[in-house]
Amino acid sequence: MCKTCDISETMLSVVAEAKQISYERINLNFYTRLIEYYQIRSAPALLLFKNGELVKEVYAFQSVPYLNEVLEEFLFD
Repeated sequence: MCKTCDISETMLSVVAEAKQISYERINLNFYTRLIEYYQIRSAPALLLFKNGELVKEVYAFQSVPYLNEVLEEFLFD
């Protein structure tokens, strides 16, 4: 994984642990069909799903507070 992905995953893990939620990390190099299907523009990418539907994409993991805000909005929308 790239350094940016590692840093982003660290920030996400802090927020996920605080909110007691889980997530799945994948290496997009092995999922070209997924990239095409969801038209993923760059990595890292956070794809948020509700009831199997993609509802939000996050490409800039700006900070832990920002990710906290994004997930808070997602969880209570």
